[in-house]
Amino acid sequence: MSKYRLFFRRRTAALCVPLVLGAGLAGGCQKVCNDDGFAWQQDPSCLAALTATETASETDTTVDPSATDSATDSPTSSGGGGQWCVDADGDMYGDPDQCTDVPPGDTPPDGTVNNDDDCDDGSDTTYPGAAPLDSPTACMADADGDDYGDVDPPPGQGGGGGAVPGSDCDDASAKTFPGAAPKDDPDACMKDEDGDDWGDKDPPGGGGPNEPQPGTDCDDTNPNAFAMCGACNDVDGDGWLVDCDSYPPGMPGPDCDDSDPNTFPGAAPNDDPKACMTDKDGDDWGDDMPTSPDAVPGTDCDDDDENTSPGAAPKDDPDACMTDKDGDDRGDAKPPGGKPGVVAGSDCYDDNPSLNPDNNVLLTAEITSGKLLEVDIATGDMTEYAAVDVKDFNPWIPTSIAVSPLDGTVYAALAFRDRLVTMNYCGAGVPTALPMAHKKNICGIGFDRAGVLYGIDGQVDQFLTFNADGSLKPTLPLTFEGKLLNVADCGMAFDCHEDRLLVSDSGSGGIYVVNPADGSTTRVADLPNEVFGSGLEYDPTTKLALSCDQNSLLSIAIDGSNDFTQLPDLAAPADDLGFGPKCN
Repeated sequence: MSKYRLFFRRRTAALCVPLVLGAGLAGGCQKVCNDDGFAWQQDPSCLAALTATETASETDTTVDPSATDSATDSPTSSGGGGQWCVDADGDMYGDPDQCTDVPPGDTPPDGTVNNDDDCDDGSDTTYPGAAPLDSPTACMADADGDDYGDVDPPPGQGGGGGAVPGSDCDDASAKTFPGAAPKDDPDACMKDEDGDDWGDKDPPGGGGPNEPQPGTDCDDTNPNAFAMCGACNDVDGDGWLVDCDSYPPGMPGPDCDDSDPNTFPGAAPNDDPKACMTDKDGDDWGDDMPTSPDAVPGTDCDDDDENTSPGAAPKDDPDACMTDKDGDDRGDAKPPGGKPGVVAGSDCYDDNPSLNPDNNVLLTAEITSGKLLEVDIATGDMTEYAAVDVKDFNPWIPTSIAVSPLDGTVYAALAFRDRLVTMNYCGAGVPTALPMAHKKNICGIGFDRAGVLYGIDGQVDQFLTFNADGSLKPTLPLTFEGKLLNVADCGMAFDCHEDRLLVSDSGSGGIYVVNPADGSTTRVADLPNEVFGSGLEYDPTTKLALSCDQNSLLSIAIDGSNDFTQLPDLAAPADDLGFGPKCN
C-alpha cells in the first residue's frame, strides 16, 4: 500500500468516531472506514457528516507517515519506539536474548542498541563484520585484530548463539593468518613473526587442519635469515649483519668487521658514506690509523676524542685536524693525548669559550689615570679602551697585568703597593685589593694554564708563587746558568703551546723560560742591543712574543733563533702588555 493511500485510510478511520456518536451512522460509516477503497464517497449521508467535521478531525488526528517511519527506525534522544537490545560488551551490536520493546516517544534503556545482531554479547571482538577478510557481514570472532575470523571460535558467553567459524588458525597471534607467508603459500594459514613473507617451519601446534601450517623459515625471528639460519648474525651488535640470505635496505651488505662495533660500511660518512672505516669516538670521521685489517684509513687524527677532527677549528684552519673542546672554533694550543696528527691551534684555554684570540684585546695600563689603552701593533696607535676608578689608589702605577684562565679576572701588580689588585675594567669599577700582602717589588706577573699566579721581584731577583689570597708561597732565587739573574725592568707571559712561563729582562736583553720548581731559567731569545723587556705577552696566533719598553715594541721568536721584528713605535710610553677580554 502506498503512503498516500495509507494516509487517507488512517484519516477516515479517525473521523468515524464523531460520526457514530453524533449522526447514528455506525453501520455504514464503520464499514466504510474499514475499507481500503473510496466507497464512503458514494454514501451521501456519510459524506455530509464527514464534510461537517473534516477540518477539526484532521487537526486532531492526522499523522504524517514520514514522521512515523522516522521515529520507528531512528529513535531520537527524546525516545523512540521499536526493539532495543542490551549491548553488554560495547561493540554496538545487541544481544537478541535481551531485547525490550520501547514505545514511541520513550527513552530506550541505557546500554541498549536498536539491533539484535550480536552473536556473542560477552566479547567485544565478536560481532558481524569483525573479520572482513573472511566475510564483511558474518558474525565472527577476531581476537588478534588481523581481520580473519577464528577457525574454531569459543562458545558465546553473552547470548546470540556464538560466532561462525572463520579461517584464522591462530586467533591469538596477529602474525598468523591465511596468506601470512606468501613466499611459501599464498593461501595457507601460517605464522610469519619476522615479516619476511616466509612461514615459520616449526609453528605452535601440530600442523593439524585448524592449526598453523609449517613453512620453510628456519629463523622466524630474523627477517634476513630464512634459509642459511645460524649463519646470519650480528656478533658485535652494530646493526650490520654477516652471512645472511638478505640484508636490510639501510644496511645493504655484510659487515666488513663483525668483531668491532665501531667498524662497518659508512661508519665515517664525513670521510666516505660507504667505505668500511672505524669511528670510535662517534664524530663521523674515520680513524686515520685503524687497527681493523678490513678498515680503510680515514682522516680523524684522534679517534678517541670526539672534539678532535678535521675542520674542528675552522677559524684556525678549515681543513687541519684539531681539537676544539669549548666549541669556539679555535683549536687547542696544547691538545691532549699527544697524537702525532693533531695540529695545535691558537686557543690557549680550550676549556673556556670566552678566552680565545677572537675575544681578546692587547692592552697596556696607563700610569696614574686608570685608563686601559688598546695597542695596535700594526701602527703603534694606543686608544683608550676602558677605565677603572683609581681615586683610592694613590699613586696608581701598574707594573704588570695578567688574566686568570679560570674566570677571566684581570690582576695587576702596582709599584709602591704591597698587595695585588683585581679589576673589572669593562664595568668601569673600582679595583679590589687582595686581602693578604706580598711585600715585594714586583716587575711582572703571569698565570700558567692551571690558573696559578707567579711573579718576579726585580729588586732582589726572586721567583714568586702566589696563594689565592695574594700571599706568597716560599720564594726562590731567580737564576741563570747557576747564577742569580740580575733583572731590571721585566715582564711575564705564558707560552701556551709549550706550557712554559716566560720572563723578559730589559737589563740583559733576553727572554727566559722559568722552571717553577726551582726558579732556574733557560734563555730562548738573546737580543742585548735591542730595547724591550719591560712588558711581555705571548701571541698564540703567531707563536711569537711581544715585548715593549717605553715606545719600543718588538715581535720576538722564542725558539733560540734570536729572530725578531721591530714593530712601529708606540704612540706613548708603556711598560706592560697583556691580552685582556673584550668588553661586550
